[in-house]
Amino acid sequence: MDAIIITEDHSLSHQIKLWCEPNCVSLEQFSTSSFSSNEITCECLAKREPDLIIVDLRDSFLQTSGDELANIRTLVASESPHLYMLYIIDEVDPEYWLNAHEYDYRVVMPAPIGKLEAKLNSILTNYRVMHELKSQVLLMETLFDRSRDGIAISDKNGNLLITNHQLNSLFGYKNHGLDGKNVSELLPKPYNEHFRQYLSKFSSTIEEYKQGHKFVEEGEGLDIHGKIIPVELSITELPGLNEMRYLAVIRDIRQKSADKRALSKASQYDALTQLPGRELLINRLTKRINQWDINKISQSPYLLLIDINRFKTFNESLGHKVGDQLLINLIRRIRFNLSEQDTLYRVASDEFAIVLKPGITENDIDCLTGQILDDLAKPFFMGTLELYMTVCFGVAKANQDTDSAESLLQCANQALLQAKQSNTPISYYRAKENTSSTYRLELESSLFKALDNEDFELYYQPQVCVRNGHISGAEALLRWSDAKHGAISPMEFIPILEDTGLIDRVGSWVIEKACAFWKFWQDEGLIQPEQKLSVNVSPYQFRNTGLLVSVKSALEESGLSPNDLILEITESTLLADDENNLAILNSLKSLGVTIALDDFGTGFSSLSYLTRFPIDYLKVDRSFLMNIMDSTNDAHLVTAIINMAQSLEMKVIAEGVDSIEKLNFLKLKGCDNYQGFYFSRPVSGNEFIRLINHISHMEAC
Repeated sequence: MDAIIITEDHSLSHQIKLWCEPNCVSLEQFSTSSFSSNEITCECLAKREPDLIIVDLRDSFLQTSGDELANIRTLVASESPHLYMLYIIDEVDPEYWLNAHEYDYRVVMPAPIGKLEAKLNSILTNYRVMHELKSQVLLMETLFDRSRDGIAISDKNGNLLITNHQLNSLFGYKNHGLDGKNVSELLPKPYNEHFRQYLSKFSSTIEEYKQGHKFVEEGEGLDIHGKIIPVELSITELPGLNEMRYLAVIRDIRQKSADKRALSKASQYDALTQLPGRELLINRLTKRINQWDINKISQSPYLLLIDINRFKTFNESLGHKVGDQLLINLIRRIRFNLSEQDTLYRVASDEFAIVLKPGITENDIDCLTGQILDDLAKPFFMGTLELYMTVCFGVAKANQDTDSAESLLQCANQALLQAKQSNTPISYYRAKENTSSTYRLELESSLFKALDNEDFELYYQPQVCVRNGHISGAEALLRWSDAKHGAISPMEFIPILEDTGLIDRVGSWVIEKACAFWKFWQDEGLIQPEQKLSVNVSPYQFRNTGLLVSVKSALEESGLSPNDLILEITESTLLADDENNLAILNSLKSLGVTIALDDFGTGFSSLSYLTRFPIDYLKVDRSFLMNIMDSTNDAHLVTAIINMAQSLEMKVIAEGVDSIEKLNFLKLKGCDNYQGFYFSRPVSGNEFIRLINHISHMEAC
């Protein structure tokens, strides 16, 4: 505390200091300065900034003029209007002090010199209290403005009366731009309504909301640019005020929200592959099943499980670092074949799941898994190592018996187990059939009725000229959709047709319908004369004496020229009973049809039969095309087959062409025709005609 003493008695300063210092323990220090009346100036007051002015009005000072005293009062009032002023007198003249006080902003009653010590103690006590209050106010202001949280005081309607720097900064306002705004302006609509309801309740007279009730909730704020900010809002009532006031603390929880999302992702996504895990798979399946109309079989959700064979062996022998990279490379190949609507999940260390897009059929799944198997058949190069990986598939479709995500997953697992045990690449789970025998019997029963019910359908896969890219023909393929089970894979129903002997009837139906459609399309100008129809002949059908009759009848009834029909016979069919096979082939050739040797290279037999049998086409099996871009041996083998066919004046059709690189390789080697997913998958008759029309239109342009 600093005091200025205006007096002619300069010993007074020392005396006052002795009186006051013992009572200034709680203050930093007490200092005094003495000035005579003619020494006190504006500059003096401005420089010293005193807390107390003591004016000595005893005999020596009373001799000064009244104007000079008035000037001092005016000076003090203008420079330091909040100062304490203490007058020292010998005796009190009430009339004099009544006139003197009208010039002072703050006046402390005069004290005779004998009572000066007591008066000073009273002033010091008041000053000490005021000093502590100012310190506390300063501390609170500092805490308020430097808080990491946004703080505001509002009225009962949510109008912001006071806001701190952090709150303004959080919402993008400068200085105190939020002052006077309403809290509702900082909240999105859903959260805004919640807040208004709370304020309404909080402002009510209900006692439970008046007993220190506190509103704390995480929500969203809306900054000055309309950007959403995750915040935690805490509101409590300020007690002891005449009007209701609320203290609102708004905390920025963007980092907390980000951490929570990261933690949630870490628990729901696989760290290595970044694929969603089992929990998200169950959520996705549940959502799909809940949205599915159980009466629409064609829209039934499909779940495809993939198991990597011998993955544990790779990990143990090569180490987890190589195993992890191998897994990542495998996933890339799988994802390459998926559509945007298919979702891949990792459900175990070596097991994955795909939730397939709506409306997919088993034929589509066969094509998809075939593409994946083709891609995975290529070697994985890990440093100097050349590794090969295989997988198997288990497929399940939702129905009345698999009406939950867990049950569908369980069924897919059963199908996957069946594929492993039977050493087949894919297995389908059938509802209500836990054993293959029950399911097979149902399929047999349905197949006997399929022809009469017209459940069979022909699909066509285009065959394309390698040299010019024109469609040279198509292979007719049998498809079956059962009324109960939906689309059934040919890998499942063809063996049953052969075992039950139905293959003869169905095979004849295929030849008859395929010839009839092809001739109709020719007559309509949809098919060009040089485009040929290929039809598969089953080994069982080939050895049946009725094949020749079926082919001849189909040609006669349809009117199709025998030159337009290619019969595809598998290589394995010709491996036994050479003389009988030769007789059948010669009989077919006598009709004028063309013979193609299907799956060439898979029979492991002597090639001498190529010179004995009347074969026109060799169809290179897709297994040789899988690795021709990576395997020198496979490339040499395909080249040798093409060269051999050319030397024997046979034409070559390559199966399983799924990339431009493979097509360019075949073109370089002189292959005649190809078929595969690169150009088109098998499609229905209508789609096949649309495809031909589209290509014709493009060529015309």
